[in-house]
Parts: sequence; C-alpha cells; structure tokens
Amino acid sequence: MRKQLTILALLAAASLPAKDIFVNTPRTTLLLKAEDNKPLHISYYGDKVTDAEEVYRAFSLWQEAYPAFGLGNDFIPALSVRHADGNMSTELVYQSDKETKEANATVYTITMKDKAYDFYVDMCYRAYDNCDVIEAWSVIRNGEKKPVTLLKYASAYLPVRQGDVWVSHEHGNWGAEAYITEEPLKPGIFEMHDLTGNKNSYENRPNMMLSLDGKPQENSGRTIGAVLCWSGNFRFTVDTQDKKTHHLVAGIDDANSQYSLAKGETFTTPALALAYSDEGKGGVSRSYHRWARLNNMVHNGNALRKTLLNSWEGVYLNVTEEGMVKMMDGVKQVGGELFVMDDGWFGDKYKRSIDNCALGDWVVDKEKLPHGIEGLLAEAKKLGIKFGIWLEPEMSNTKSELFEKHPDWVIKAPKRDLKCGRGGTQVVLDLGNPKVQDFVFSIVDDMMTKYPEIDYIKWDANMNISNHGSQYLTANNQSHLYIEYHRGFEKVLQRIRAKYPDLTIQDCASGGGRVNWGTLPYFDEFWTSDNTDALQRVYMQWGTSYFFPAIAMASHISNAPNHQTARTVPLKYRTDVAMSGRLGMEIQPKVLSDEDKEQCRKAIADYKRIRPIVQFGNLYRLQSPYEKKGVASLMYVTDMKDK
Repeated sequence: MRKQLTILALLAAASLPAKDIFVNTPRTTLLLKAEDNKPLHISYYGDKVTDAEEVYRAFSLWQEAYPAFGLGNDFIPALSVRHADGNMSTELVYQSDKETKEANATVYTITMKDKAYDFYVDMCYRAYDNCDVIEAWSVIRNGEKKPVTLLKYASAYLPVRQGDVWVSHEHGNWGAEAYITEEPLKPGIFEMHDLTGNKNSYENRPNMMLSLDGKPQENSGRTIGAVLCWSGNFRFTVDTQDKKTHHLVAGIDDANSQYSLAKGETFTTPALALAYSDEGKGGVSRSYHRWARLNNMVHNGNALRKTLLNSWEGVYLNVTEEGMVKMMDGVKQVGGELFVMDDGWFGDKYKRSIDNCALGDWVVDKEKLPHGIEGLLAEAKKLGIKFGIWLEPEMSNTKSELFEKHPDWVIKAPKRDLKCGRGGTQVVLDLGNPKVQDFVFSIVDDMMTKYPEIDYIKWDANMNISNHGSQYLTANNQSHLYIEYHRGFEKVLQRIRAKYPDLTIQDCASGGGRVNWGTLPYFDEFWTSDNTDALQRVYMQWGTSYFFPAIAMASHISNAPNHQTARTVPLKYRTDVAMSGRLGMEIQPKVLSDEDKEQCRKAIADYKRIRPIVQFGNLYRLQSPYEKKGVASLMYVTDMKDK
C-alpha cells in the first residue's frame, strides 16, 4: 500500500500545472513562469501587476530566466560550463521554489537542475518591501562526482523588449570619473567591462540604465536600472541579434577567471540590483538611493555624516605634529567636526616622507609625531572635535619591513619580475591568503584597540592588480585569483564591521576607483575623485548620483588655484558644489583670508542646517550640466515633502 501511495504522489507531482511567480516590490513586478521539468522563464518586468494572463495577452517577453550555453540559445549566455566528461552543454529545468521572509524583503529561490547531470542552479530574487529594488543572483552547485569548470557565471539575465531603447552609463579615468554617456542600443553587442582586478570604477562602472521610450529623460519615461554589487572585474553585455529582444547579461567578468567547482562545492554570484520606474532616470536613482539608505549601508544610512577637514592637499606627505594641531584648530574655527590625518604619518626603518616606502609598516614615525597618535587625540579632545586617520591596508612597498619579512604575501606571477605601482615600489597583498586576511584585519584592529577614540578611517587602495599570480593558490587554480581576492577582502570587511560597527570608514581608491555596491555596504562613504576642481566635480558628482546617494558622496572645498587643474574658481562656488554631498574641506586653513574663513564658516553652518535633507532626502536633478546651458541644479526633498 505504501508503495502505491508513493507512486500516486510522484504521478501527482509530475502533472503540476505551470506556476506564476510574482516577485513584487511596492510598485514593480518581475514575473516568472515555472513549469515542472521545463526551463524557468521571465515573462515581464515593469509596473506592478496582479493578473498574469493579462500580461501574457498584452505583453510577454518569454525568455529563459538563466540561459545556458549549448542547446539552442544563439545569444550571449548567462552560464557556460564544462563537465568532467568534456560535455559543454547545459540544460536547466525547474525543480522547485520557495519564499523566505526577511526583515524588509522576501527572497524567492527557484531551483533548477540539469536534465542529465547532478548540477544545480538556484535563481534567487530579493524583493524589498521598503523600496522598488529587486536583487537577482545565482547559486551554482556541483553534485557531480568530479569538478565542473565554470566558464561563464553571470549573476543574472534580463530580456528587454526592443524599441527606441537607450543606454546611460558612466565612464572616465583617474581624476575624471563617472562622466555620463547616453546612446541608443543598436544591433550587435553593447558591452562594458573592467579588468583592473581590485577597483572597478575608473574607466567603466558596473551600473547602467536602459530608457525604454527613447532618449533618456530625467523625470519621465520607462527606465530600468541595473547595478552589480561586486568590487572586482565585471562585464555587462547587451546582445541585440533579432528584432524582438535586447538580452542583458551581467556579472563577474569571466576573462582569465575560469573557476573549477569541486564536488559538493557551491558558487554564489554577486547580486544584480534591478530597479524600474516610469519616472525616468530620476525615479530609478531615487529607488537606488532609498535602497541604499534603508538596506545597504552601514548604520542603515541613518546617521548624519560629520563635516571634516582632510590633511592631504594641505600638507601632502609633510606631516608634523605642529602642522596637524594647527590644521585641527583651523577646522574647529570654521565649525568643522572632524579632522583626518592623511598619508605620511608612519614608518620606522623606512620613513614615509616619500611615497615609495613603508606601506605595511603601520607604526608611528616618532620624528614627525613625537607624542604619537595619542597626542593628537588629546589635542582633538581639547578642541571638541573628532580625529581620523589614513590607512592603505591591502598594499605594501617592496621597500618595507613587511615585504622583507613576507615577500610571499604579495600578488606575483612565478618566474616574472614584479610590476610595481606608485613610487615604483607599490605592490598588492594577496587577500586570497588567510594569513594576509588576518594581517589586514589586524591593522585596523590594532589601531582601534590602542586608540579607541579614533572616529574615522580613510581606507585607500592605490594600485591595480598588475601581476596576475597568487603565491598562495595552487598551480591549477590560478584562474581563481580575481575571485578569491574579493572573497578575502569581503571577509576582512565583515570582521571589521562585526567588531567596530560604529567606526566611520571612507572607501577610497586613488579617488573614485571603488565607487561600487560591492564594497559600500561595509563603508560609510566614498571619496568621489582625487580631482577636487569644483567645476569638474559638478559633472562627476552628477554622474555618481545616478546610483549613489548624497550621504555617501564625499565632496570637499579645495584650494584655489586647484591642485589638479590649476583652475581658480570662486570660493562660494566651491562651497556650493561641496554642499551637494557630504561636506568637507581639502585645504590648508592657514592660507585662507579672514573673508574666506568667514565664507567657509557660513557654508558649514548652512550645511548643518540643511544636512538632514541633503543626506536623507530624495534627489531631483533639475538641470543637467551635460545639456551645456551653463547651469546645473539639484533639489533635495524630505520623504514627507515638507522641506
């Protein structure tokens, strides 16, 4: 009898009808169709719907939700693998699905299995109930007896109906990050990628918007945003082959990154955060800003950011105790709340007076600071301000005690000479190595244990991964380097945040090299660009605001003439531009005239008054500088629309 019941149950399961899965936010829907032993399909993404049949009658995309290579798909796949027997085809079919409730979201997990192999992919979607963002990612599991080689492993795929579709994306370089380009999608391949290895936001950024109703508009038109939550190499591809669909595939860049997935191992891709709005680019931006502040930032984006003075452009590496105290007094006089001592304060055997030595040797240079960090903390306390410090924990110099002790800790290819960065000696530590992870964590941990009054750390990273080779990974897993680096980096950040949740940390990487949602959940803000020229900052901050809220955007009043462009811009203009993000100063107070000091004092006082609206409010970009009308205008509005 028991055997008969089992057979009946299996027969019932085999005849399950097709199932519509509504992945809903307050105002949007991603509609999936699941049918037993058939591929999972995406049917729709847009304004919130409740009637699947009406969608199918009026508008249906009907594409596989995670297209794999080898059996008929003739566009860029999301997944490509090689099984141990050499078979390079994959055929994923629906097995089951479940919903899991979180504090502010629902996670939908749809399990698919290869028809012929014990190889599984879970497509996961997190739909937030406090913003209109859906995160999509894949979890790849190897149940086979031997390793499976992952050749391509995108986070997610999204089909977009063809029409007059335009793409908006960011591009740039050092000192000119996040400039916006807008162009129509045409037949063929549109692609953005990054190959720097560890800071992916210079030349291109892992974000885009697709405007479905022609040339992008700020506050009207159906618009889709896509943001990859990853800090390493990425690739966005829009494949337009036929006359029906644009195929968006986004995830970790697979170039030189084949991944051997061992028996029983699971590979989880980073999330692709999707947002849809019929209020144009501005509507998508406001969705991302809300998503960030409520769900995806340290302190949940609800803590006001302090106004500060950073020492870099004031003294560069010429740090002295007397100079630091005078700068602290200067920022106090104009109403600032925090002083940050930048590079140049450390080194014993090798002194950090030039930029070619001492990274990794995080000991105070007693010649420069005879009373140490504790002396500066005492002075800050007397003045009633907070104190912060600069670190570059992932890096070393070949001219350092650290490198002399642990040359095996740096990223280096066998049989190759090191290619070095800044100063001709800078190298990158191998964060795939657990010993290196422990060391990098200890830099912050030792600092905060010894000086718990430190309020702020500026975390810098000034070199790309220019040497492909891990001295820790095995010879047959060298292609894992770009993955294991960022896994190790994230483990370190998780440990720091678990122990120091209230420490403010800035994400800097030669300026805006790490303005991405892979790292920012562990940082409070980012350094937008090393270029502090106010006129150029208008363009860079405008582009950055497409995907990042003002509360995370460090924007500083700097010198005139500007140190990067030699342009002289009126102080009032410089203060206005800086007030559109997290206001700070990158200046030497003693060079300011009494009139300039009064202007800075007034700007900081005004900023403190409007700070809650700028940092927590909803951004409306009113007049774009890219339209070349000689003006740029931004508006910040509270949730209640009362200020």
